[in-house]
Amino acid sequence: MIESSRGEEIGGTMLITDFTKPELDYFRETCNFVGFEKPLFELRSQGVSLEEIAEILNTSAPNIGRISQRVNKKIKRVL
Repeated sequence: MIESSRGEEIGGTMLITDFTKPELDYFRETCNFVGFEKPLFELRSQGVSLEEIAEILNTSAPNIGRISQRVNKKIKRVL
């Protein structure tokens, strides 16, 4: 299991809505989100489901799933 700089375990189900506003701001500044990663991150931080995001961004659910995995990997790298 990976640990963050705060000593917390990272893994399992990570929900972007679990992070505080300062943490979300930190991710925005340091994760270098590109393309669909930016709106996906913003919508997930508001609690929007992946299926709804796929509809909003007019793309497929599997594509949004892959983008979500990339976003989560970037977040884990900066923790």
